[in-house]
Amino acid sequence: MAPYVQNNGQRNKQQWRDDNKKPEFDASKLDAANFADIAEEIIKAHKDFMDRDPISTSQIRNLLDLLNVLRERLRTERVKELTEDMKGQVQYIKLRFVYAAGRDKDSKGVRDFIQRSGMIACLDTVKDSVKQYELVCKYMEALVAYHKYYINK
Repeated sequence: MAPYVQNNGQRNKQQWRDDNKKPEFDASKLDAANFADIAEEIIKAHKDFMDRDPISTSQIRNLLDLLNVLRERLRTERVKELTEDMKGQVQYIKLRFVYAAGRDKDSKGVRDFIQRSGMIACLDTVKDSVKQYELVCKYMEALVAYHKYYINK
């Protein structure tokens, strides 16, 4: 159950390196039963396909911190649906992820991580659902954990 959509049939690791095409993440496959497995697969792929250094621990933690600000607010306010202000905050988080990827032109670690993890697509699935936002946060936490385990030992 790979979270990738493969447009040109099965592609092996060398083909991905050779033609510089990265698989697209299918955010609809992310759910409470498999988010940790998908995160592990993403981090393993991120580690295997990096031409240069992968995303650093501080970079990935900074991305997680962006998500945790709203997560704490949701826990404090105990709302059933995201308010307009909270939806705006989700959009701002998405913007910060895009900006972090855009800034990373030299090493490509952050850009590659964001593309492979599908975090932009995951944030798009949130809409007004607190439950979906929690799932995205748990997925990001799993990415951080597997990053620590596989890459920054």
